[in-house]
Amino acid sequence: MNLDFIGRFHPLMVHLPIGILALAAILEYIYPKRTSPAQIQLVLLIGAVSSVSAAILGWFLSLSSEYDEDLLNKHKWTGIILSFFTVVLWAWKYKGTGFSKFKIISNLLFGSMLLFLVLTGHYGGSLTHGEDFLSIDNLKDSGKNASKEAFVPATGTNESVYEKLITPILSEKCYSCHNPNKTKGNLKMQTYAALIKGGKTGPSIVAGDALHSELVKRTLLDLDDKKRMPPKGKKQLTINEITLLKWWINNGASEKISISEAIKNDTIRAFLAVSSQRSEPSLGLPSIKKADSLVIIKLKEKLWEVNSISKGSSYLDINAVSLSSLSNQQLNVLQEIDDNIAWLNLANTQINDEAFKFISQCKNVLKLNLANTSVSNMAVNDLKKMSKLQYLNIIGTRIDDAGLMQLCEMGFLKNIYCWRSKVTINGVENCKKKYPKVKINNGDDFILVKK
Repeated sequence: MNLDFIGRFHPLMVHLPIGILALAAILEYIYPKRTSPAQIQLVLLIGAVSSVSAAILGWFLSLSSEYDEDLLNKHKWTGIILSFFTVVLWAWKYKGTGFSKFKIISNLLFGSMLLFLVLTGHYGGSLTHGEDFLSIDNLKDSGKNASKEAFVPATGTNESVYEKLITPILSEKCYSCHNPNKTKGNLKMQTYAALIKGGKTGPSIVAGDALHSELVKRTLLDLDDKKRMPPKGKKQLTINEITLLKWWINNGASEKISISEAIKNDTIRAFLAVSSQRSEPSLGLPSIKKADSLVIIKLKEKLWEVNSISKGSSYLDINAVSLSSLSNQQLNVLQEIDDNIAWLNLANTQINDEAFKFISQCKNVLKLNLANTSVSNMAVNDLKKMSKLQYLNIIGTRIDDAGLMQLCEMGFLKNIYCWRSKVTINGVENCKKKYPKVKINNGDDFILVKK
């Protein structure tokens, strides 16, 4: 059975150890006189089994490469450490009662377990909802507080609200599950006509009535509801985005209304004000012209996911998540915007070493994901031409120890992810000794044993 599919049970399992381990702490410290050692041991055993199971399922889910890698690794390793402390705590409670410092060590283990329970939950929540999920600003409805004078209209306000504001939201949050190749609920969303048509439950939009439109109703369901969209584990819509969708639908869900016409409305002004305040990440890249919008539309029609790194940025995040059959030749469509590509995700596609004749021409790529492709050491010489590359994912590829050493020699790579490739533990150790500034993650950082 496909490990990625098994991993999708992680969100179902992950809440069990949270409740069980919290219960163990309550019984231990709030109701110690009412709780026997055997009861604590049983609760901890269940917590240990469930936390280890959740960690394993989470590991499988991480292989899909659909998440931010830095945040994913924090969540993954804190989860593994949590499982370790949980198992050790159960074993100590079961076997360590005869030791003189039993209570002190028990308290230390409980404290460590609870610390990593909080950290794991925090990073997991950040993966699901975004890193700013717990920020104060994200809890406010900025539509109520935005000043009418705060926003100065940018260029392009003659473009339609649907094309300029609605489509980017749907592209980022919905297209991965609702496109011609993957139509959950028989719903396609990549064209206006398909969006209006709806899916098996009927129209997704009732023009003039947002609260009776499935597109909005499902974003407001409880996160654990099976009908919630986007589903749990995916990046969720923000309050501002939902407010904008409501306004657009309540005002007729028009494909034509322009931003310049709609800007008098407070909802539109507030949304644009917040959007304009999002600063571009510090990429360290030169200023360049924006990519041709017609080229981007053509790419989206071919099922490429194309998003700006940030609002107003000329640099793009290009993702082939819906193109598992992508071949080397099909990369030619990116040639017209090769200078604009900062993040490029080609994971789980059919490309091989020949693809790097084009990929190496993308001089501004900072992050490159090649997970589960047929890439081998032959591609490394071309990779060396990508002088701005900082993050490289070669999980599940044919690159081996020699290739890894060559990659480390590049001097500008900061992070390499390489588990399930041909890279060995010894190869990782040798590279870490020679190039200590390169962070190499082979999935075994906490159990590294030289053979």
